[in-house]
Amino acid sequence: MRLHPATELVLLGCALLLVYGISSPLVPAAVLTCTVVGAAVSRRVRFRSWALTLLVLAGPMLVMVGIIQGLFYPGEQAQVLAEFGPAAVTAEGLALAVQLWLRVAAMVAVCALFAFGSDPSRAFDGLLTLRVPLALAYVCAAALSLIPLAQHQVRAALAARAARGWDTSRLLVRLRLLAGVLTGLLVTAITQLDQRHDALVQRGFGETSQPTPAQFYPQGTTQRALRWGAVLFSVSLVCASLAGLLPLPAATDLMGLSDA
Repeated sequence: MRLHPATELVLLGCALLLVYGISSPLVPAAVLTCTVVGAAVSRRVRFRSWALTLLVLAGPMLVMVGIIQGLFYPGEQAQVLAEFGPAAVTAEGLALAVQLWLRVAAMVAVCALFAFGSDPSRAFDGLLTLRVPLALAYVCAAALSLIPLAQHQVRAALAARAARGWDTSRLLVRLRLLAGVLTGLLVTAITQLDQRHDALVQRGFGETSQPTPAQFYPQGTTQRALRWGAVLFSVSLVCASLAGLLPLPAATDLMGLSDA
């Protein structure tokens, strides 16, 4: 049974709360693992597209935090593992880099799974079910609609360049065309969003705070219990972690630096 869109949004928010509310790297690692499994078994998500999104968005972050934290970690008491002139690889810096990257990767993975597995109409209906203000719900749904629009426009732009003789299969050629493609994408997105807003206003959008959903979704006691249970469970774990009642190891403990 497919989840109610409001339930999907609540689970997304709970996952992000756990990732950033608990300091142990085991939590974002667990969330990232569950997301990988979810993307692999989902019938609505193309695993290749999801994995490529994760690689493009989280890959540069791994390099950046690895260089900044791993080589230039501040502090005189840091445990130096290797030195390269003014730069030094420290255990504390590597631990912090792993922690930051796991959080970013888990956040990107969860958000990408929701974005590829949902659509603007479902997201809008889910936000309304959660009593989100109408204007904010529209903005979030409109932002989600930009994902398929961007994919379509990029493919169309590359096909047009290829028809004019550009070898768009080469990475360097695509990088040269990137500025023009992005400019056209931005103009198209702004134009379509403006036209969509005018059409909605003419149809009475905003006349009522709770418009009728676009389609029927199974609600039931199970869906409500799952939403409330996920929220209570996540908040309880975060509170227990902040109070020191959740014995999860930190990144330095996993690397064997707790006694260093």
